[in-house]
Amino acid sequence: MSGTSVDSIDAALVKIGAKKDELLLHRQFPYPAKLRTEILGMIRDPQLALAQFTRVHYEIGAAFATAAEQTLREGKKFLKTTALHAIGSHGQTVFHDPEGKRTLQIGESALICARTGVTTVSDFRVADTAVGGDGAPLLPFYHRRLLHKEASGGVAVHNLGGISNYTYLGPKGRIFALDTGPANCLLDGAIQAMSKGKVAFDQNGQQARGGRCDPGLLKFLKEKPEIQAFRAKKPPKSTGRELFSPRLLEEAMGKFPRLSPADLLRTLTQYTVDLILESYERDVLRARLPLGTIVFAGGGAQNSFLLSLLQERLGETKFAIMETFGWNSQALEAQAFAYFACAALKGEAITAATTTGAREEIVCGKILPGRNWRAR
Repeated sequence: MSGTSVDSIDAALVKIGAKKDELLLHRQFPYPAKLRTEILGMIRDPQLALAQFTRVHYEIGAAFATAAEQTLREGKKFLKTTALHAIGSHGQTVFHDPEGKRTLQIGESALICARTGVTTVSDFRVADTAVGGDGAPLLPFYHRRLLHKEASGGVAVHNLGGISNYTYLGPKGRIFALDTGPANCLLDGAIQAMSKGKVAFDQNGQQARGGRCDPGLLKFLKEKPEIQAFRAKKPPKSTGRELFSPRLLEEAMGKFPRLSPADLLRTLTQYTVDLILESYERDVLRARLPLGTIVFAGGGAQNSFLLSLLQERLGETKFAIMETFGWNSQALEAQAFAYFACAALKGEAITAATTTGAREEIVCGKILPGRNWRAR
């Protein structure tokens, strides 16, 4: 899969067990620079020619197929005693409209199936939108599979990718999920704009740590009507780069042109933190739900400054990373879609009303039979 940061394609080779999975191999493949630029351009301005859209759709599919082929070549030693069952491909999200119950992930999965010969399951989100869900977030059922033993004390699995989202797992099977707002998308966009593309992200939040939060910019970002409306919604809910967009960042930088780079990054970090805390305080703590541990994943889990700001307000909650429980943070999402591919072939649901807002639990994914299909 590739996430909202569009920084790479993650591929995971996973052995799915009855109750536990084993990550055999994880690899990351950077997008070709030109293709990444085109994808980000599509997200920024979704009005484009059909011919260009189709070409990019196939180029993403080809890039995913190459990632799959290379991962399988490296994973030959794991496949000597067992056959590959299926490939799960999330694709690349280029448009997400939770209000309209529409979402779009592209990357032609037929290319993966044709080039590997392996049954491929893709386009997981649309089945959920068809029954009234947002199609996001999709990982909560997998979080529960991995960390169900910790649920009795209250655990949140918090992904800090381009967008910030978490799954809450509590006693008696309690589960809900939501997006809180931006994680890395505005921060990365800001430092890339200020450095003219020379710096990709603020390592460990070091530049932000040296700045001061600007109350005017913080107020501007929080009080835009469409963002206020999103903040007021209760879980489950989702969002994307359409709301926390490059245009929003450009507008903010244009209105506050005298801010130093450090002050801009400090303010954007505080904005991210405030929206995260707003949800935990309203949806977990005020609801008197236990919150013993927050387990962080995604690139933002490496931002020690951001985590320190969260810890200041959530001092009684233990912070951990997926590695604490024996899982690879960077591989987690790709690993989940391996499991979801198997779930689709078995007819098992992976979403529910409390995770996406769907009217019913639903089986997700479109199945393309590969050359191995007849051997099933």
